[in-house]
Amino acid sequence: MKKHMVRLALGALVSSGCSLEDVDSDAIRTQGMFADILAISPGNASTLVRVQLTVGGDDGTNVTLVGEDRLEATVGEVSRELGRSGRGRYEERIDGDAANDVTVRLLRGSDDEPATATARLPEPFSMVLENDSSEGISRSVPVIVSWSPAAAGGTARWSVEGDCIWSESGDTPDDGYLTLEPENLRVRGTRAGEECAVELLLERSSTGEVDPILVPGSKFRAVQLRGVAFVSTPAADESYDGSPDAG
Repeated sequence: MKKHMVRLALGALVSSGCSLEDVDSDAIRTQGMFADILAISPGNASTLVRVQLTVGGDDGTNVTLVGEDRLEATVGEVSRELGRSGRGRYEERIDGDAANDVTVRLLRGSDDEPATATARLPEPFSMVLENDSSEGISRSVPVIVSWSPAAAGGTARWSVEGDCIWSESGDTPDDGYLTLEPENLRVRGTRAGEECAVELLLERSSTGEVDPILVPGSKFRAVQLRGVAFVSTPAADESYDGSPDAG
């Protein structure tokens, strides 16, 4: 489930850089590069660091690092070079998911300036489903989760999705307890009366600082991501009224 969680969280980042062509980094000065950086820990004692590099903005041409140019990341005391995983995209999984600084460095040859970005990985937490899910959870009752430790005064982001329900998301106090009411688990019209696997994710995140030499708007998020899975079953009076699906 943790691999699926990470894929969901990375979805928006994967779509960055929609140009049909790439450009080698030796043709672009550091101040012309836009960086979209994410460090995500899914609860398996590791942190995936991913960087998307484009020219001028998040919809610019993808950048391929060549020559002496490279990306390095440090999580706590462990440093690794990021490998190319797609067009303009570089990533590496690094051991450790404690509340630590994550630093990403864009290193360049002697002819151009380097750049650095740093974000604080939030406190890790464990999450459990409070409902009895042995026979599924009816869409007529609330879904309750708890997590520990809480972060007093903080906010977490929740999201829920499954093949037979509408995707929903929202913010909740990071106080260790969340109740999702039935209206947050709305069945798709054409799937009324069906059951399906559902995943409820909880995200604790922070925003980092990016070297101002990079294109304005470059960003760095550090995320602790946890999730629970269950089968969502029909409410007693659930039926398809013949209308098409609508959000």
